[in-house]
Amino acid sequence: MNNIQSDYLAQTAQSTLRVSARATAKLTEQMATGRSIHSATDDAARLSVGHTMASQYQGIVRATHNLHDGISLAQTAEGALGTIENVLQRMRDLAVQATAGTLTDSDRSLLDEEYQLLKAQMLYTVQETTWNGHRLFNELSPTSFELQAGPDAMDRITVTIPQIYATGELVAFVNGDFETGSAGDTSISGWTISNARVTLDGNSTIGGWPTPTDPTVSGPGDTVTMNSGTFSTKLVAADDASRGNLSMQLQSNGQVATGFGILHGPYIISNSSTTLKAGDSVSFDWKAQGGADSYDVYAYLLNVDDGSTVELLDSTGATSNWTTETVSVPSDGNYKFVFVSGSYDQTGGRALGARLFIDNITAPPTANATLNSTDVLSPATASVSIAEVDLNIGSVNKARAQLAASIHRINYAADHLARFSHNIAESGSKMTDTDYASATSALSRTQALDAGATFVLQQSRVQREASLNMIRSNDKLLKG
Repeated sequence: MNNIQSDYLAQTAQSTLRVSARATAKLTEQMATGRSIHSATDDAARLSVGHTMASQYQGIVRATHNLHDGISLAQTAEGALGTIENVLQRMRDLAVQATAGTLTDSDRSLLDEEYQLLKAQMLYTVQETTWNGHRLFNELSPTSFELQAGPDAMDRITVTIPQIYATGELVAFVNGDFETGSAGDTSISGWTISNARVTLDGNSTIGGWPTPTDPTVSGPGDTVTMNSGTFSTKLVAADDASRGNLSMQLQSNGQVATGFGILHGPYIISNSSTTLKAGDSVSFDWKAQGGADSYDVYAYLLNVDDGSTVELLDSTGATSNWTTETVSVPSDGNYKFVFVSGSYDQTGGRALGARLFIDNITAPPTANATLNSTDVLSPATASVSIAEVDLNIGSVNKARAQLAASIHRINYAADHLARFSHNIAESGSKMTDTDYASATSALSRTQALDAGATFVLQQSRVQREASLNMIRSNDKLLKG
């Protein structure tokens, strides 16, 4: 009976020793490496999450470096633009000085010598400013650089450096003949479309500025409530060979709550502005058709510098044939074309509908900003140089503002990644790092179990030895 009990105790102690040995080995490994998970057998789910977080953390660290590189690139470009602006300011001083009637041609020749050298230096700075082998400026187009700004493929920030120098070629008004595209197109190159109602009473805005007031008709006018309305704009096949292949059509249909009201819309506005001088002429072809009632159409030039407008067209009627309108611009400015379709409830029946057709918009060609052909050899050419230098200063200031905005954005993105990486690292640490307090406590427990099991094995051996000694003693007595 004593031997059976001793064997049972020994087996229990041996089992406990095996378990505690495994636990001790695992805990020792965790405390030695600082990681609680070393293989999928430890915790497959936490191992997967931990590896994902580690990968994300490394991506964030790399992206942070990318952002700092982007800041360096943008700062390099902005510094070069500062130098260019200083050169331009000096060129402007020379040009202003050269306009003075008290100077002789010889004096202006000396001024022009410095002017031409400064012009060459500006162009050299534009052409030769680089960062890590990349040219930062193009003379004829903007340059863009994409930054990987996060751990995922879609985390990108684009740094764009606007165009700051051009050839001086004359540029015609963009797509004024509406020949770019196909019949049925609802997206028109060079134009922004709004297929919605607009009021010509100063309460709506077009191009960021309040609309002018259409004084054509009395009654509720644009203040009338619209019960329903549909608006559409598209390219259509021209019905007159002299108009080319395509024309722009703006169409509206609707119903108003009160008779004799007006429903204006849709409208189009040119994307780019055209620099016009006082006395310049612009022209366009138009016709209109009443549908459910009379048409009421309006067009104007919008000065994007101060919001002032120049009326180009204000007409109400049943149907009109193609007509060419020509308007003289009263003052200098940068202008956009705006065309507004509309319908007038002339019969009082509250149903409205009309179409406006536009084609062959022309404006004097605009010169791109350039300094290539300028000089200060005479008061007249010096005046031209002042205007061209001012255009370039404006371009440089715009470019510097955009770069400053990009630098601010990148800085904020880098700050975000710093906080993000800290939180990811902390989460990953909680997921996979060893909890030394728990591990130390568990190791003490396994050591206690190991010591207890070892003591039980020793006692089992003592008992076994005692039993054997008893048997030997009895054997001697029997033999004696």
